[in-house]
This record gives sequence, structure tokens and C-alpha cells, in this order.
Amino acid sequence: MEKDCFWDQMISVTGSIPASELIVVGGDLNGTNVDGYDGVHGGYRFGERNADGERILEFCDAMELIVTNTCFKRQKNKLATCVSGGT
Repeated sequence: MEKDCFWDQMISVTGSIPASELIVVGGDLNGTNVDGYDGVHGGYRFGERNADGERILEFCDAMELIVTNTCFKRQKNKLATCVSGGT
């Protein structure tokens, strides 16, 4: 599966970076809902958690990373960066 390959590569690459280095992962990685991930998720969210969101949170937890865009409260009209078909 393509997603499995992506996450295997992400774990391999981030796991090889020394702890003294700063890691910033950019992309459309929406890990929503803070339940069980207090150290990873800042609490501000949009939508409901799905399997992909769970995987992002698990990855961040394992790599001791945080989903930084969840740490800042934003206006409701700025929560989604893309709207398609009324959703």
C-alpha cells in the first residue's frame, strides 16, 4: 500500500536524524482530535479523527514530535485551507 510505504520512509528518515537537530515536517497532514495525544496535539482541531489522522498522531507520538498547527486558535473561516464541493 502506498501509504504504508510513505510512513515507513517517514519513520526511517526521521529516525535517522540526531535528537539535537530540529525536525519540521510540512504537508497536508490533518491529525484531528486530541484524545490520548496530549503531548502531540495542541487541542485546536477541525473535523473528526479518521484512520489517517490516527496514523499521523501515532507517528508524532513515536518520534516525539508535535502537530504545531493544532497549538494555535484560528478563526473558524481559516480552519480549512481548501474547500471543494461545499465540504
